[in-house]
Amino acid sequence: MPSHRSRHPRVAAVAAAAAATAVVLTATPASSLTGAPVTDGSRAFAASIVFGDHLKGCSGVLVDKSYVLTAASCVSATKDRPVSGKLQEKTTVTVGRADLNNAAGGAVVEATDVVVHPERNVALLKLGVPVANVAPAVLAGQAPAAGQALLSAGFGRTKTSWVPGLLNSGQFSVTATTADAVVDLEPAGDSAICQGDAGGPLTRENAGQQELVALATGSWLGSCLGAPEGESRRGARAVRVDDLGQWIKSNVTVPGPDTSNLTEHRVLADFNGDGKADLAAVDKNGTLQVYRGRAEGTFEPTPTAVGTPGVWKTVQRVFAGDFNGDGKRDIAAVWESDRILLHAGKGDGTFATTVTLSPQNATWAKLKHLTRYKLDPASPKDGVLATRPNGELYAYKVGSNGQLDFTGGKKIWPDASFQNVIILGTGDFNGDGRDDVVGVWENGALVRWTGNANGTLDSGGLAAAGTWTDLKIVTGDVDGDGKLDIVSWKDNKMSFHRGRGNGTFEGVGVQL
Repeated sequence: MPSHRSRHPRVAAVAAAAAATAVVLTATPASSLTGAPVTDGSRAFAASIVFGDHLKGCSGVLVDKSYVLTAASCVSATKDRPVSGKLQEKTTVTVGRADLNNAAGGAVVEATDVVVHPERNVALLKLGVPVANVAPAVLAGQAPAAGQALLSAGFGRTKTSWVPGLLNSGQFSVTATTADAVVDLEPAGDSAICQGDAGGPLTRENAGQQELVALATGSWLGSCLGAPEGESRRGARAVRVDDLGQWIKSNVTVPGPDTSNLTEHRVLADFNGDGKADLAAVDKNGTLQVYRGRAEGTFEPTPTAVGTPGVWKTVQRVFAGDFNGDGKRDIAAVWESDRILLHAGKGDGTFATTVTLSPQNATWAKLKHLTRYKLDPASPKDGVLATRPNGELYAYKVGSNGQLDFTGGKKIWPDASFQNVIILGTGDFNGDGRDDVVGVWENGALVRWTGNANGTLDSGGLAAAGTWTDLKIVTGDVDGDGKLDIVSWKDNKMSFHRGRGNGTFEGVGVQL
């Protein structure tokens, strides 16, 4: 299969090649899927990419606020494989606009650099300016399987138009996935992938959200305007990207913190008020360190020490929330004396003098889990969630006196099955305004329980794919997109699992 871009004068040559094999889908001239226009905003992450003199173009997908993923074959003007580095010609990327002639919303940005995958027909284009108003696509995390339905999206030509200027979509069925990450596709209805669609996203629906599985790379061009005479085949090919999360993350971010000196006492919260969760952790020397969150879902490598070095050596547990109702995130800590002390946040990443959140109470030491939880969505104050020794799950409020009311707890799950849960995380994971719970079950599954209007929990099913055995988890909005995420860790490896806003998360984490 040819892997180079074609220009308008070379249409005949490309058409001739199509008689023997499926052809590349770059524009000739810069030009979509023969299907239906996308009008619902569900794939705002789709990108139009125009190279140089506007005679050649491709499609792509926003995977980070500063990076677009596309086919590597789009980047080279020759048959030679492109190399990473500065782009050799002006490259204009439009993202967040299903109609390229409508200037409302989205962004038009020039790309400056390219990172080419060493083995696949995949490349990352670095944008000169981050795109702040479009949410990046979420990687599916699971390979496409034969028989699965995928939706394509691209800005290439259609059956009737050379340059439609619209994002079009079609439906395809996976017929095979090869060992070298090639995905064979068969169209449904009149769907077809045409020139200009190379690099466009192929997505799979999961819980109402489109997740990125592959990028379009080639097709027979049947049903496309300008197709070779007599060509009716509409089968297509794509390249897998669902498993490239770590490669993408390693190229779009700078190194994060060294976690080898951190204990298991870690919490996520927006301590400095910039809209992104920060990581607070007790190091092995007993000092509380705060790592500032960054927009791409990582943390600054250099922390800020909080308070007197060494005094946190005897802490038993830590959890974060707004326990005094002032709109700023605090840290609560259970100490060896079985007191819970409140380290009230100032909103700038520092903390005020500690006060007592709960006086000495031997019961706290016996609890299996202890973390923040808001029982009453209308209250400005967070409370706590705890698993009692018998496996019953209780929620507790902070009273008007600023103290946790241990005697006034509410049982929020009917039985004692939380005895089988290894670790818990809490937050409004589905965006309904009520706190939910996620937990690692004893079989390694990450399970979700959804908060209801009665102040108790409903079973919500699996929260993410994969096995979470032996992982520790904390929750927070790491990338600042308004959806709660999970950070997991084991030993010295810490990973980011992007939240989808519907109560589920990426099962395959990206190492931080």
